[in-house]
Amino acid sequence: MPTLDQLMSLPGVYGAIEFSCKGELGEMRGEIDKEFAELVAQMCAANVAIYRMQATGWSKYTDQRGFLPERGFAFLSLDHVMMGMGSQAILAHAKDFDYDRAYTVFNENV
Repeated sequence: MPTLDQLMSLPGVYGAIEFSCKGELGEMRGEIDKEFAELVAQMCAANVAIYRMQATGWSKYTDQRGFLPERGFAFLSLDHVMMGMGSQAILAHAKDFDYDRAYTVFNENV
């Protein structure tokens, strides 16, 4: 797992957080306030849990495999990206963000 400082060094990244499976905020870095970081932590944990529920149900009822274990996610808007893996997430400006590089950094020590 990379350090938050390594994640902050990615192009376009302006915030990095750690979050628990309950949505609790751990450490944070960057140009984000704590209240917003707490919201991001809750959103990350909720989306991982929803994905797990959907993937488990889909696999069970269709007999299709390969959706689990969940690894990460990305949410995109015209201007911003939120990408997470494991118990970490980053916030970035979309125009400067390098998805491939972020994926590589998230997975370097896995």
